Amino acid sequence: MLDQLLRGLSFLALAAGSFFVFAMTVGMWRFPDAFTRLHAGTKGLTIGAGLIVLGAALAAPSVLFGLRIAVIFLFLMITNPIATQAIARANYRIDRSRRHLVLDEYQELRDARELSDSPEPHND
Repeated sequence: MLDQLLRGLSFLALAAGSFFVFAMTVGMWRFPDAFTRLHAGTKGLTIGAGLIVLGAALAAPSVLFGLRIAVIFLFLMITNPIATQAIARANYRIDRSRRHLVLDEYQELRDARELSDSPEPHND
């Protein structure tokens, strides 16, 4: 009975993870710019791969093997946001991608910081 329950939960997690990976693929194909594509890719990988790894862990033949799969999941959750941040920052530094931004709060913060760091002019 427990074995059938674990198989059912594993199937549901694998199916849901596959759906999110498919949605990520469609989002990366359809979204207009690199930043929204990165958003779709990050969410799809985090949720989709997380559910797929969870489904694989539930179907694992032993607890030790399931724990190894959990370590893979932990590695994905740690490295995915870091890699996405690095890709987004590199893409932002290329002027080509900034031309299409409607609101650029990062540039506004950088401009404000440059104004506050500049020395005051002397009126002698």
